[in-house]
Amino acid sequence: MKQLYFILTLLLTSLVATSCQRDDLNNDIGYLRIQVGTNSYVDTKIATDYNPKQIALQILNSTGDVIESTDDWETLAGEQLQLAPGSYTIQASSNGFDGSESGLDIPYYAGSQQVTIEAGKEVTADIVCTLANVKVTVNFEQSFIDAFQAASTTVTSALSGVNPLSFTMGETLKPAYFPVADLTATISVTNKAGKTFSQDTPITDVKARKHYILNYKIAEMGTIGGVNVSVNGTETVYTFTFNVSTETTTSLAVERANAWSNFAYIQGSILSSETPLDPTCMFFEYQTENSEEWQKATALYDETTELFTGTLSGLNPSTTYNYRLSYSKDDESYSSDVVSFKTEIGAALPNGNMDSWYKNDKTWYPVSAIDYSASGSFWDSSNPATTTGAGALVNVNPTQGNSTIVHTPSGQSAELKSQYASAFGIGKFAAGSLYTGKFNSLVGTNGAKIDFGKEFKSRPSALHGWFHYTSGKIDYRGENTPEGAALKGTDDLFSIYIAIAKAPHQLDNTNLSTFFDFENDDNIIAYGELPEAEAKSTNNEWKDFTIPLKYKDITPQTKFYLIIVCSSSKYGDYFTGSTNSVLYIDDMELVYGEPALE
Repeated sequence: MKQLYFILTLLLTSLVATSCQRDDLNNDIGYLRIQVGTNSYVDTKIATDYNPKQIALQILNSTGDVIESTDDWETLAGEQLQLAPGSYTIQASSNGFDGSESGLDIPYYAGSQQVTIEAGKEVTADIVCTLANVKVTVNFEQSFIDAFQAASTTVTSALSGVNPLSFTMGETLKPAYFPVADLTATISVTNKAGKTFSQDTPITDVKARKHYILNYKIAEMGTIGGVNVSVNGTETVYTFTFNVSTETTTSLAVERANAWSNFAYIQGSILSSETPLDPTCMFFEYQTENSEEWQKATALYDETTELFTGTLSGLNPSTTYNYRLSYSKDDESYSSDVVSFKTEIGAALPNGNMDSWYKNDKTWYPVSAIDYSASGSFWDSSNPATTTGAGALVNVNPTQGNSTIVHTPSGQSAELKSQYASAFGIGKFAAGSLYTGKFNSLVGTNGAKIDFGKEFKSRPSALHGWFHYTSGKIDYRGENTPEGAALKGTDDLFSIYIAIAKAPHQLDNTNLSTFFDFENDDNIIAYGELPEAEAKSTNNEWKDFTIPLKYKDITPQTKFYLIIVCSSSKYGDYFTGSTNSVLYIDDMELVYGEPALE
């Protein structure tokens, strides 16, 4: 197998008086005679007219600044560049693609070279551009084609966001290319009897310039296996020979678990079976990582999807478990391969008891001084709007700690007071607020931008806590307040809501389009709100609340963001409420368990 590469030559060779030193060279600069271009990355997307052999090039100085660039090195062939003396890096690569996607017939070549330019001299360097992504070829031998009714191989990258590619028996098979990451080859076959089965084979230690050839042929007996690896040539070619039996065996499989803090959703299937299996005799088994004993769990069969599903309850947070799908009837028994998963940590709500408060200059934050110095506050409020910048003229903290009105005998609660804040004749109604996230900035004298949400490690099922509320009659009503809501002279309401999001949410209360739309926003995967019927005066008593989270999406995410928002006036974002409304919040905690689903 010949290695495919390009050699790019830059004429930067040291000249001496006896060879190629020229009389007209300036001793204050160095010279570069270009026979290659300079690189220009266009994006991570593949250009429609992508030509991998069109090599682009960049020349970067020692600080990483691009000095020269072109999409095609041949446009600068024969030209001489003048460069200040110093160290340079020359980067060359296929123009129109950066190798981050999978696709057919899209090899990606790259190479680089460091050179040193000296005053009054010319030097030469060679850049070798080699394959910088991974090549995969799939072959089905004729005996294999004759033996099976249908077959296909799907190659999947371990990198998220990279599309898997399929190779179907009987079609013209082109070589595929993937970014550098481990791969999984899944062969699915249907024999002449119409029985289908499949198996995964991991391909590990994947590196650039490797070419994986997957050959499928008939085995006299046995299932997929018998992998032989050979290495050939400087490009490193791996040839995998898969011996596939035409006979159907019984094979079960389980998928990756959707693990929460104290339970997990699991799923399995029958890949193939020699005889029909009784779905009522199928069950899941699970154990902690180091246990020898298996525990049973019910496997529910869905005739439409032909999948078995189950829920493992009573698990421990931050613990590794194994699970499998098993079958037992009469003298038949089968089990799938074991799959491991780790439960989420079931994280506590930082400063949920509202005992810690810190004053930075004029502004109160619900956090200890130590935590504020180390990582900032998990919580924020409307205080920065009235104590910093233009708000410093007002200098009031609508939200602060209170050690007198508390749910528990010691500690503090969060006191949220709605009030009218003004200075020099300019003012706005300001509801006391408390939220996970960070105050962003003021928007003139009309409002503010707030970043809602803090990265979190767990998915709770509910928020529980205590509130104490005194409601006043609404005496301020903003012009954008929803029609029919919060009329002047009526009782004010407070609000508490919680959401789990894929990313932080920025709200600008001068722009109604940025307000939360929990049901229709794809960024929100779960939400819950205290009903208006409960958000009323408590007659100087504490009342507990529980807000269940309703999940729209239970797909495992790489990151979660926890959003909790409390306001002493429900329509405070619209500058509407009562200056006599006061809300106290205390002893909030997250509840973990199987959630409600939409």
